[in-house]
Amino acid sequence: MSYLVAFIVFGGFMSEEGREKLRELSIIALVSGGHFWSHFFMLAIPSALPLIRNEFGASNLSLGMVIAASALMGASCQFPMGVLSDRFGARAFLIIGLTIESLAMFSQSFAPTVPVMIGIALIGGIADSVFHPADYTILTAKIRPSWLGRAYAVHTFTGFLGFAVAPTLMTFLLTQGNWRHALAVVGLAGLATAMLLLACGRLLKGTRYHHPKLNGAPEKGLMQFLLSPPLLTMFIFYVVATLGSNGLQIFSNSALIDLYHIDLVLANTALAMFLWGTAIGVLGGGIVADKTQRLDAVAAVCYILAAALLCLIGMSALSYAATLGALFFTGFMVGAVMPSRDLMVRTVTPPGSIGKAFGYVSSGFGVGGALGPLVYGTMMDMKLPQLVFFVAAGMMLATIAVALLASHVARRAELPGAAMQPVN
Repeated sequence: MSYLVAFIVFGGFMSEEGREKLRELSIIALVSGGHFWSHFFMLAIPSALPLIRNEFGASNLSLGMVIAASALMGASCQFPMGVLSDRFGARAFLIIGLTIESLAMFSQSFAPTVPVMIGIALIGGIADSVFHPADYTILTAKIRPSWLGRAYAVHTFTGFLGFAVAPTLMTFLLTQGNWRHALAVVGLAGLATAMLLLACGRLLKGTRYHHPKLNGAPEKGLMQFLLSPPLLTMFIFYVVATLGSNGLQIFSNSALIDLYHIDLVLANTALAMFLWGTAIGVLGGGIVADKTQRLDAVAAVCYILAAALLCLIGMSALSYAATLGALFFTGFMVGAVMPSRDLMVRTVTPPGSIGKAFGYVSSGFGVGGALGPLVYGTMMDMKLPQLVFFVAAGMMLATIAVALLASHVARRAELPGAAMQPVN
């Protein structure tokens, strides 16, 4: 947000070019600030999972359904939200989505039963579905092309920064009160950010688009768009990649407690190392994305190393200290792939369809996020915590095959000049 403050304070003393650059940096900061809370909220409940489970006497599978409910609604609604963002402009969707999701998280602090938490999670999932299509719609329209790779990287970084901060902040809040107080506090913090976006909404205004024909060809129909080989392959990539990391994000703390006989604070610290590694890896991946378009090569190296480390953790072959390092490096490898992935989606997207395309492929996050908690929660209920790490490693190896296919299809289907045209 420092860019935003600088724009407000110093904008009047700068040249037109300087003001334009600062305006773009402020837009990146605003959009990324909302994205931070979108990811933070995904791990707020998992960070307190053992305490919630003890209070309700619930199973890991039933609490996994809380996470799955939110992910399922997010997956179902992302594509429609992308269509609406392209057609009507993304600003209102972004602000309303963050407001509703923040209120949903605040409401979870009053939930009397697990079924009520599931119901609230369904509402929160609908609200969360706006972020990826709306964010990418705004960034692609408002940020100069030469900055776009880095803008995507910063956006992704702040999302994973939300993942990284969640276990640390939630652990602190849990030590100051109980899980209900912690969820209430973070819900109100997200609501405050939504009010900031509303106050600065003029910076985000104007993201509406023409829908030009590509080379005079008729615009694709819905099914033709959804079954487009490049976008369909990227959707599958998002699903498989999410299944690889989802279990670590939600159940690695519980699994480490069982495997290493540590307390929740130490387990959440280990989870935070994975998430901090992911966030920092995204920044490194942003640099790589500017240098190469070979997602397949980047993904192969990163995921092979990550899978090997996860197998060592699952075998309890590492000390706790070594496990912290292994999880950080695993996260770094996972994060390094992401900016290249996002740029590939933009490369194969027809003009005027960025929101729709990112809404579609990003729904793969939701599909993976809905399946993952059920699969990994069942493993935990079966008293097989080591499988969390082994299955995650297997999914990362499977992602390599999908990345090879995605890269091949994307190179054949690249659309030069595919970009969005904002109407101001």
